[in-house]
Amino acid sequence: MSTLEKVEKIDRRIVYLVLIVVVAAILLRPIGLPIPISSSTKKYYEAINSLPSGSVIALGVDFDAGALPELGPMLEATLKQLFASDKKFVIFSLWGGGPAVSTIYLNKLKDLIESSGKKYGEDYVLLPYIAGGETAAAALAKDFKNTVKNDYYGTPVDQIPLLKNLNTANDFALLITITAGTPGVEEYLRQWVSPFGIKFNVGALGVSAPNYMPYYTSGQIYGMIQGLRGAAEYELLVGSPSIAVSSMDALSAGHIVTIVFILLGNAVFLLRKYSRKEVKS
Repeated sequence: MSTLEKVEKIDRRIVYLVLIVVVAAILLRPIGLPIPISSSTKKYYEAINSLPSGSVIALGVDFDAGALPELGPMLEATLKQLFASDKKFVIFSLWGGGPAVSTIYLNKLKDLIESSGKKYGEDYVLLPYIAGGETAAAALAKDFKNTVKNDYYGTPVDQIPLLKNLNTANDFALLITITAGTPGVEEYLRQWVSPFGIKFNVGALGVSAPNYMPYYTSGQIYGMIQGLRGAAEYELLVGSPSIAVSSMDALSAGHIVTIVFILLGNAVFLLRKYSRKEVKS
């Protein structure tokens, strides 16, 4: 059997094995391929950075464990930027799994929180799940601190210094939602952005981002992180490359391996075809 015949008859399982090995190796040891930063990700980052010292941000963690692979890196990088800044923030959720997801990353960033000097109750607060979808979003916008009685850990809201002066959406400098769907972007647009004119940042799944682009281009959404690629861009802006950046490296490497095998297969096919013609002639 000739070399061309051997290449042509490579077991497809070998192709899959090569792909798995390359992707796994890049995930373990990222190579740092360049990633251009989109304007929507830049604006998301700048919306937080440009706020005056002491500004309070409303951070909606509106997803559950099913969206962790794509939205988790966005939330982690957002928390890193917030804890490294002089801003204050309140974490809440219109999704049942949101508070549990938030605690995962607050625990993961425990060392960063301690080194930042930020104090729970004064600089940041975690609220429990707020049921009701759009009704809950409207209630929070109109009467924030009275919509919930306790924080996630059971402390009454009137005993939490940060919440004492947060009455309506007007008391927040920025609204952020990192969302996997509904309730999410549209509900906040109707209940927070349109009535109160609050600046609005969005972190969205890659498949959902195109649906939100009309709101972004019209200015209703100020900054937007679009999928895992956007999360990788944001990690670079925050100065803390992590799983999203390494995932982009792995994805690019996987594409390169696939293209190489496609080119190799076509080259072998053409060479075999040419050699058969020569034999016939």
